[in-house]
Amino acid sequence: MTLYEIRTRIGRGRVSLISYGDFPNDLAAILAARELMRRGEAIEIWRGDSLVYRTGPAVDLTRSRRNQAG
Repeated sequence: MTLYEIRTRIGRGRVSLISYGDFPNDLAAILAARELMRRGEAIEIWRGDSLVYRTGPAVDLTRSRRNQAG
C-alpha cells in the first residue's frame, strides 16, 4: 500500500478537501478520489512528490507541511 494525498478545489482557489489514504496503486487512488468529487471541482492526486492525476485547473496550494520541513 502507498500513501496518496488527494486535494480538491471549488472555484477561485478555495480548498474543499485535503485527504490522505493508502491505496494499492494509482488507479485505485484515482477511482476513490473521483467518488469524492462534486460537480465542478478540480482534483489532484499526489504520490509523494509525483503528481499522479489532475482534472480541472491546478490546485494552487503550497504542498503539505510534511514537505516544507525539508
